[in-house]
Amino acid sequence: MRPASLVLFFVATATLGSSVGDTYEKVMAERGPPKSQIQAGTVRVLAYSDVTIKLRDDIVVSIKAVAPAPVPPPAQAGSPPAALRQQPSAAQQPSATQQVAAVKREMMDAVEQVKTIVNQPAPTIPITPEISRTIGRWGDIWFHPGATLPDFNNVDVRKTQETAMYEKYEYITSKLNPGVAFPGGEVEFNSMTKFFYVDRSLPKKKLTEEEMIEINRLYRIIGTCWAKLGSMGVQVQIEPTAQ
Repeated sequence: MRPASLVLFFVATATLGSSVGDTYEKVMAERGPPKSQIQAGTVRVLAYSDVTIKLRDDIVVSIKAVAPAPVPPPAQAGSPPAALRQQPSAAQQPSATQQVAAVKREMMDAVEQVKTIVNQPAPTIPITPEISRTIGRWGDIWFHPGATLPDFNNVDVRKTQETAMYEKYEYITSKLNPGVAFPGGEVEFNSMTKFFYVDRSLPKKKLTEEEMIEINRLYRIIGTCWAKLGSMGVQVQIEPTAQ
């Protein structure tokens, strides 16, 4: 006999409509456009009203159901207001340790999403004699050591994106990347995302307007969580991803 948990898993999966292994095109055909979607590199997340679908290389790798909002029961004569009825008792409220852990988790989730966007691979092309004459060469490094901690509550990374120094070359490369070049118009430097550069042996992909707006949103979450932790008496030190 099948375990009950296994049966429930199959039932729950079937109700979601899509399945792990489906293509992006199949999801679009079956479910239509999502309410919103975020794409970072080869990862794409589709948000529907009832489910969140994550794809890698346009293949579904995970599906999570979205729990519907609970419907409050109708008020009865003589009953207290809904706001009072729904307040948790002291025993149900999370402890200080749980609150700190929840805020830290929210902040680190935002940090990881920023890293995913910032560290997308830039497109590459093999260096051939035909393009060798049009290559700008960056010597031994792409970036100087160190990084500035962004002002998470106020910075707009769209205003600090730098591309001109790369765009004047059709292709660029460095001694760190023998035999490989990068299109000069498709890379960037940004002093307000450099803090999260993971691999400094590679140039960084030029981010789109939508991706930079998403980073701004995630930065506000980081800043808000950082302030919350400070008000709880918890000091958090965020270190640069790479030195």
